[in-house]
Amino acid sequence: MKEYSFIKFIPNSITLMSLIAGLSSIKFSIQGNWELSVLMIMLAAFFDFFDGWMARKLKKSSQFGAELDSLSDFISFGLAPALLINLSITYQLGRLGWIFSLFFIVCAALRLARFNIENMREQSKTFFGIPSPAAAGVIMIPFYINFINFDFLSIDEIYLSSSLVVYAGIMMISRVPTPSAKNIKLSPLYMRLITILIIVILIFLITYFWQTTLFLAVTYLFLSLVNLFFYFTRFFRANS
Repeated sequence: MKEYSFIKFIPNSITLMSLIAGLSSIKFSIQGNWELSVLMIMLAAFFDFFDGWMARKLKKSSQFGAELDSLSDFISFGLAPALLINLSITYQLGRLGWIFSLFFIVCAALRLARFNIENMREQSKTFFGIPSPAAAGVIMIPFYINFINFDFLSIDEIYLSSSLVVYAGIMMISRVPTPSAKNIKLSPLYMRLITILIIVILIFLITYFWQTTLFLAVTYLFLSLVNLFFYFTRFFRANS
């Protein structure tokens, strides 16, 4: 009888926890518990980061694990956030709000399918478009604002949510180059600085959770807009 090492199942077990968190988010969205739904998507993102990291460290990557990870990502960062947005905010737009959610879900599926193909080649050190967990984090910005009672921010959440859903969907399937964090090589000095920065962020997350989450999401959104601007600048210069 063939025996298997327990270590082999650790990455896939973490992936399954990410999937369970994503499914739980859908449950809480249907029940109208927006805060728990958002937290479940964030928990899924936490597990999603560590399953890939663990697979690389243990050198236990497999095709089965890659397919399971894609399924988990589609549900946790495609289906779950799109349903959350539609059931809580964009339902007020009627069919148009559902079209926005469908657009985001389809873009997430296309993004993951393309990522699988590019990941098999293992040639490029650059991703194209933003990852689905980051896209999910961006479209949940209106919830972060509501959770910290940003009443002075006079932005209609319907238009804000719709704009972010469409933008995040487009960016997922775009050809805008995005550096891959796992391929970035840093000197020991920069690694120490990054470590200190991560510690500071964790301290703020513990103390001011939603405020820090909002800051990180808006910062990522801003950087993606800057990246998009420079991409089009280079494109128009190359074709002028």
